[in-house]
Amino acid sequence: MKFPLALITGILFRAAVPASALLLYLGRPPSNLPLRTPFGFASTSTGGVGFNSSTYVVTNATDLRVALKLPFPKVVYVNGTIYGNQLDDGSFADCQWYIDTSPVPNYNFTLYVLSLNTTYMSLVADAMAANVTFEGKNATELNILLRKQNGWRAQAQNSQKKWEGIDMTSNTTLVGWDADARLAGVRLGMNLVNNIHVRNLILEPPQDCFPAPETYPATWNARYDAIAAVTSTNVWIDGNTFQDGLKPVAPDYFLGGWWVDRYDGLFDAEDGCDNITFSHNIVRNHHKSLLWGGGNKEADRDLGKMHFTVFGNRFKLSQSRNPLMRFGTFHIQNNLFDSTNNLPSSDRVTVAFAPIPPIDSFQYHFGIYNQSKVLVSQNVFKQDGLYPNDDSLIFTFKDLTRADIPAKLCAENEGNTMSTSNIFNGMDIDLGGVAKKIFSTSVSQGLGVEGGLVFDCEGDEFSKLEMPRRFPSTHAVEGYVLREAGSQ
Repeated sequence: MKFPLALITGILFRAAVPASALLLYLGRPPSNLPLRTPFGFASTSTGGVGFNSSTYVVTNATDLRVALKLPFPKVVYVNGTIYGNQLDDGSFADCQWYIDTSPVPNYNFTLYVLSLNTTYMSLVADAMAANVTFEGKNATELNILLRKQNGWRAQAQNSQKKWEGIDMTSNTTLVGWDADARLAGVRLGMNLVNNIHVRNLILEPPQDCFPAPETYPATWNARYDAIAAVTSTNVWIDGNTFQDGLKPVAPDYFLGGWWVDRYDGLFDAEDGCDNITFSHNIVRNHHKSLLWGGGNKEADRDLGKMHFTVFGNRFKLSQSRNPLMRFGTFHIQNNLFDSTNNLPSSDRVTVAFAPIPPIDSFQYHFGIYNQSKVLVSQNVFKQDGLYPNDDSLIFTFKDLTRADIPAKLCAENEGNTMSTSNIFNGMDIDLGGVAKKIFSTSVSQGLGVEGGLVFDCEGDEFSKLEMPRRFPSTHAVEGYVLREAGSQ
């Protein structure tokens, strides 16, 4: 049910903000939202709720940008679908518009890709030396134009980010009014902010008009996540649906055999983010879904921080990074993982690091990297496909090359009165044993060393926090997640 704008005459007031249609909302909150409070590592967060908080309802990208920049506590309701490429006049931008309005209107994606092809550039150079045209163009002028493309790409990309990237300020609750509330092609940015709640939204990241190729034929570096958090704390992401769309989106076939992948992640967090709870979400139809923790260069900023609770989520056709974890502490409890495995186990050793596979190829669930400390308890794994009983894609390991600073994995039944076992296709599974077998393969490949991963549940990092629900057995988890996860 859409927000009844016609019924709120007299309870909307224009705010003292930059020129827009943004109005204060003084009515009642929607009745469909689940009555939940923050828990886990984000338990002390409050979002934008408070004594001096203001409330707004937004229906377009212009008002959303204005509302999320306000410097005081606020609750912002999203009503309907908001498109990130919607301009202030109500029209919609496309990739060419971003180029035309950038400082580099002569940027061309095709020329950019060609400029990175050494064979093609050699042919242009040969034409210059012979003083002949190349593909009907002056070879010298073409060479100059080609060599400018790489430098121009970032400027064209910034033109897209200006519109489709929307930054949030501290003390904000962003929430969907009903189950249809959707941010399509929007990158929510959290940069050096504190106390954020994002709830009850369908979140679809932008497709990057200007990605950069990495590995032929299909690995690209795209810029935009649905949510990108940098050095931000006390964040509760609850009850959302993260997706590329209702179905997986295939890469675009391009010249020279390239497959252009225009997506990055769904929720990435790095540079010392801390105290984050990711709960009751649906993560689907995507690969590279959740990346938490930067590379080795960010170790000093991440170590001692990066505490994440992952509870009550459903991962459906999320082909990798469910999540990928570095340096922090991660409690993964009471989630449902649905996957389709059409790869034989003999391919497991390369699939996680291969160029992006077809969209229906599952890669792995948990990426345990660089000194991460991971608790995996009472989760349900359901797998179909050609190899439904192959458990070798639950984990992947990398950068575990020092036994003096190992990663740690707690994935055991602790023998208390509450069953903490994990379930794979309806049966209890020894995830510790599965992980040891996979890690042994990683060591043989040089992706880790003996002692680089420790299997135990000792230490304060594995002290369980209070969750909103306790389950008498893992079998009860699936029904709870199917009922509670996603926008309502």
